[in-house]
Amino acid sequence: MENISHIIEITGGGGGAEMIKLGGSVSLQNVEAVMKDIYASTKDITGGEIELNLQGVEYFDSSGIALILNLMLEYSHRGITLKLGAMSPKVQEYMNLIDFEALKDYSIYIPRKPKNYIRFIGELTIEVYNDARSMLNFIGKLVFSIIWHFTHPFKTKWGEVVFLIQRSGAEAFPIVALLSLLIGLVTAFSSAVQLRQFGANIFIADLVGIGMTREMGPLITAIILTGRSGSAFAAEIGTMKISDEIDALTVMRIRPLRYLVIPRIIAVMIVMPILTIFSDFFGILGGMLISVVSLDLTPIAFLNQLQQAITWWDVTHGLIKALVFGILIAAAGCYRGMETTGGALGVGRSTTSSVVSGIFLIVIADSVFAIIYNILGV
Repeated sequence: MENISHIIEITGGGGGAEMIKLGGSVSLQNVEAVMKDIYASTKDITGGEIELNLQGVEYFDSSGIALILNLMLEYSHRGITLKLGAMSPKVQEYMNLIDFEALKDYSIYIPRKPKNYIRFIGELTIEVYNDARSMLNFIGKLVFSIIWHFTHPFKTKWGEVVFLIQRSGAEAFPIVALLSLLIGLVTAFSSAVQLRQFGANIFIADLVGIGMTREMGPLITAIILTGRSGSAFAAEIGTMKISDEIDALTVMRIRPLRYLVIPRIIAVMIVMPILTIFSDFFGILGGMLISVVSLDLTPIAFLNQLQQAITWWDVTHGLIKALVFGILIAAAGCYRGMETTGGALGVGRSTTSSVVSGIFLIVIADSVFAIIYNILGV
C-alpha cells in the first residue's frame, strides 16, 4: 500500500508569487488532510498568484485531480490564480488526461452561503401544505374505496388479504410475544422495589394488568407493526411506483387503491386486535413471573387479584385502540409508498417516512383516546 504521508511547504516564487511545494503522497486516504493543510497555510493570502509545485509527489491518483480542481475554485473566489508548476512524471501522466477547463463546468463544488431562514421557513411551509393536501386527497379516496368494498364484499381480494394476514400477523407473533413478555417483566420488576416497601405486593397485578390491557399492549403491537408491516408496505408500493407498475395498473383500468391498498388495510385491521390480545397475555405473564420470584406471591393470588383489577371494558378499551392503530399504520405505509419519487433513494425515504408518520399518528391517536375516555369517565 502507498505511503499516505505528505509534505507541504510554502515559499516565495518568482515575480513575488507564493509557491506551494507538495511532496509525498496524494491519495484517497489523505487528500482531505492535504486540502485542510493547504487551506490553513494560505488562509492569509488574498489576491495575486499561487504556484503549485508537484515535483516531489511520489504517489498521485484521481483524488489529486479533485484536490487541484477544488483549489482552483476556492482560490478564484478569493481573487487568487492557481498556476501549476513543475510536476513529477507520475503527476504528469494524470495531467495529460485531464481537461481542467471542461471539469470546471461540471464541478460539484458548492460554495457555502449563509442560510436564509425566511426562505427556509417558507419552503417548509409550502412542503407541509402540499403534503397535507396530498394526504387529505388520499384519505378521501380511501374512505370511498372502503365504503365501496363494504357494499361489494365479493369484489375484495380475500386471497391477498389472507396472505397479508399471514405475513403481518403470524410472522410478527414471535417478536410481539417476546417484547411484551420483556415489557411485563421490566414493568413488574421496576414496580416491585417500591411496592415491597409499603407491603403492597398484591397490587402488582393491578399495575401490570391495567397497564398492559389499556395502554402498553396496543402500543407495543402498533409500534412493532409500524416497523415491520408499515415500512414493508411503503417499500413494496414505492418500488412498484418507480418501476411504473402502478401506471400499468391504471392503464389496464385497475384501480391501485382497491388493488393494493384496501387488502393491506383490511389485513392489518384484523391482525392488530388479535396480536394485541397476545401482547396483553404475555405482558401479564411476565408480570406474574416477577411477582412469584420477587414478591413472594403465588400464581393463584396474582390471578385472583388480576380478576378483580381488570374488567372486560379494559380489554375492549385496548382493542378499540388497536383497531384504529391498525388503520393508521397501513394507511401511512401505503400513502408513503404511493407518493414515492426519485428511484431507489426515494424508496428509502418513503420507508423511513412511513415509520415516522406511523408512530407519530399512533401517539396522536393515543392522546385523543386518553382525552375522550377521560371526558367520558371510563
